[in-house]
Amino acid sequence: MTMATVDAPAGKHARKRKKREPRPGSQGRLTAIALFLLAGLFISINVLAAFSMTSFRVDLTQDQLYSLSPATQRVLSEVEEPITLRFYYSKRLGSQYPNYGVYADRVRDMLQEYADRSAGKIVLEIYDPEPFTPVEDRAVSFGLQSVSLEGVDGSVFFGLVGTNTTDDVEQVPFFQPDREAFLEYDITKMIYALSKGTTGKVGILGNKKITMDVRMGQNGRPEHLPPALVTTRIEEVLEVEELDEEVEVIPDDISILMIIHPKRLSERTRFAIDQYILGGGKAVIFVDPYSEADGWQAANGPVNGAASALDEMFAAWGLEMPTDKVVADRFAGRRVGNATGTGYVTYVPWLLLRGPNLDKDSPITAQVDSVAVASAGYLKLKDGSPLTLEPLLTSSPGSTLFDVKQVATQRPNPQALLNDYQAGPERFVIAGTLTGEAPTAFPNGQPEAIEGGNPELRHDFDVVRDKSDGPIDVVVVADTDLLDDRYWVTYQNFQGQRVAIPGAGNGDFVANVLDAMTGSSALLDLRGQGSTYRPFEVMETLKREADRTYQAKEQELRQTLDETQKKLRSLRERNGATGGPVVLSEEEQATMRQLQGDVLRIRSELRGVQASLRSDVERLERELQFVNIALMPILVALFALVLSVIRARRRRRRIETADAGA
Repeated sequence: MTMATVDAPAGKHARKRKKREPRPGSQGRLTAIALFLLAGLFISINVLAAFSMTSFRVDLTQDQLYSLSPATQRVLSEVEEPITLRFYYSKRLGSQYPNYGVYADRVRDMLQEYADRSAGKIVLEIYDPEPFTPVEDRAVSFGLQSVSLEGVDGSVFFGLVGTNTTDDVEQVPFFQPDREAFLEYDITKMIYALSKGTTGKVGILGNKKITMDVRMGQNGRPEHLPPALVTTRIEEVLEVEELDEEVEVIPDDISILMIIHPKRLSERTRFAIDQYILGGGKAVIFVDPYSEADGWQAANGPVNGAASALDEMFAAWGLEMPTDKVVADRFAGRRVGNATGTGYVTYVPWLLLRGPNLDKDSPITAQVDSVAVASAGYLKLKDGSPLTLEPLLTSSPGSTLFDVKQVATQRPNPQALLNDYQAGPERFVIAGTLTGEAPTAFPNGQPEAIEGGNPELRHDFDVVRDKSDGPIDVVVVADTDLLDDRYWVTYQNFQGQRVAIPGAGNGDFVANVLDAMTGSSALLDLRGQGSTYRPFEVMETLKREADRTYQAKEQELRQTLDETQKKLRSLRERNGATGGPVVLSEEEQATMRQLQGDVLRIRSELRGVQASLRSDVERLERELQFVNIALMPILVALFALVLSVIRARRRRRRIETADAGA
């Protein structure tokens, strides 16, 4: 009886613990069901994302390489008619050259992003032109550039064709990797051109002729001068119309107004320019504190009236362009012949701007090697100006200013200017873009007409704007001489033909300015992006350090090896010199054995040095391979191990708690 009274409660609790523990095999089934449900959930999420979240992306690249800028989205929002983009890319190109494959992936993803963001207005088609197929024929007919690769049959393509509903065609013949930073700009510009369907017309206005000019020759007779080479470059981009200097309204079909050296424009003409810009017209303004071309024409007399500016408008915009100073730059100065004709000297007012003098983030100057200017002025915004000035061309650090009087002479002295040069603390903006809302320069309205003017050009404005309708789009260049051939072009006679050889990129600079301004204002907001090319900087640094460390030792060993082999060869060649075998003395034999040993030792050391050259790199490669291959599985295993230990401890604590409660 006593034993029954004690054992009854223990048996009851034993049955309770048995009820809480899972049955054998049930935990495994629960785990399998959980894994099955997780797999189903994973597949469902992927299927759902593939069909309903095609436009949702997360761009984690440092430079947001796969995201469209707000400027592009504004252009896409204005597309009214469908546009078809046909991307022709030969996969064989990427197989042969992986860097092109990486770039092609980015182009394809960017085009897909355009299509996703266009609300159905952009249709993307992707083709892989195989040799001798209709697809290849279409690529050729669209004007795409075919490239032949060594070891690959046929040609490869990597271009883009865009068409609209009126069969207008725009194309990128071949995506050049060096222009990858402007991929978005090029595609957006294509879409804008197809959506508007016009190429634009540039109206040239001012007192400097670049299309055709007549000047007094040395024999006292007028001479007809051919168009400047920059005009040829402009005509490759746009239709050109020269406007009368007395025009009182800018024609509606002018998409860009190019104002060159406006030193004698009437007040009503300047008013027409003011209203054109305030109404949303785009303008490129070339002004100058001292036109070398005017000074050159006045070689037989005093140099006067070589400056130009739009004083009223510059004052209203808060823009300074002093007409009594020119920029001098010792680093960018051009070399000219000295006074004695026996050498060269740096002429600091004549500049060849290159490298950091050009804004490499702007599509206008990114691919221009250099721009030549002569006696250029500088631009600066006053405090309180409503506009923003983005530099395109700037002088070097340490540049300074000279009075115009120091260069406006019939025979300037380059050596004297160089001797007077004192480096200043700042850089000077020679050309830049102006944006922002601007007031009118003529608050009193349209000026009164003067008597004697051309009645056919007379125009009275019905509506006078006192401020701009929106942000203005203006590029100002404080130099007019960059348009003259003699500062950047030389001509040679080749088989009876006059061949122009550019020495700077002035023509490209002007053409790029006009090309950029033909598009939407949003295009001017697009800046260069990064590149998909990511060099292994750490590895390259290791290689450079290894080269620097071991190269001298390797060179020393090689030199010693050459000398040792030379001595050894001279001993061996004694047989040939004597015409028969020669018995070497014991000393010579010892020397030969020593030399042979030295050769083996030096070669061993040389192999060691060459191995050292790559030891750090190989170590880094091994570490990277470990991180890429083994680290993640190890971390997952450790996490699982820690998790299992924690769960085992919790289970043990629950059992101990239950026992304690019993």
